[in-house]
Amino acid sequence: MLRTDRNNLLENTSADTAITHMIFFIAAIILAISVVAFVSADVQSLISSSGASSKFLSEQLRTDITIVNDPEIIPFDSTNKKYIFYAKNTGKTELTPEYVTILVDGILIEPDDVDISLVDGDVVWRPGDVLTLNTTTTPSPLESGDHRILVAAENGKSGAMSFKT
Repeated sequence: MLRTDRNNLLENTSADTAITHMIFFIAAIILAISVVAFVSADVQSLISSSGASSKFLSEQLRTDITIVNDPEIIPFDSTNKKYIFYAKNTGKTELTPEYVTILVDGILIEPDDVDISLVDGDVVWRPGDVLTLNTTTTPSPLESGDHRILVAAENGKSGAMSFKT
C-alpha cells in the first residue's frame, strides 16, 4: 500500500489557494466585461435617441405656418361648396403639402375633402410659399358665427386662426 505523508498534503494547499483566486479573478473580469457591454449598449441607444430627438425638435423650431386669410371675409365657392384658406410657410424649413392636416372647429377634414395646391404649382412647400386649401366642411356652408381653423405640418407644428362666417 502506498503511504503519503500527511504533512506533505498540507504544505501544497498554497497552490490550491492560488488556483481558487485565479478562478475568482477570471470570473470577476468576465462579469465586469459583461456589465460594460450592457451599459455601453444602453448608452449608445440613449445617444442615438437623443440625436434623433434633437433633430426633430430643431426642425420643429424652424417650422412656422401662418394662415393669411382675412378673418372677417373667408372666400366661399358656392358652386363646389368649399371654403378657400391660404396658409403661408413662414418658417425656414421645406414642408410636404401632402402631409398637411386641417381641422375646422376641432373636426378633422378628411384628405378627400381638401384640394391642396401651391400658388406657384410646385410640389414642395418652401419658406415664403402660400398653400391654397379648398376645404369642404361639415356642414357646408358653416353656420353663421365664430369658427377656428388649424393647419398642422407633418412635424406637428401648426398655425391657427379664428374666423367668422
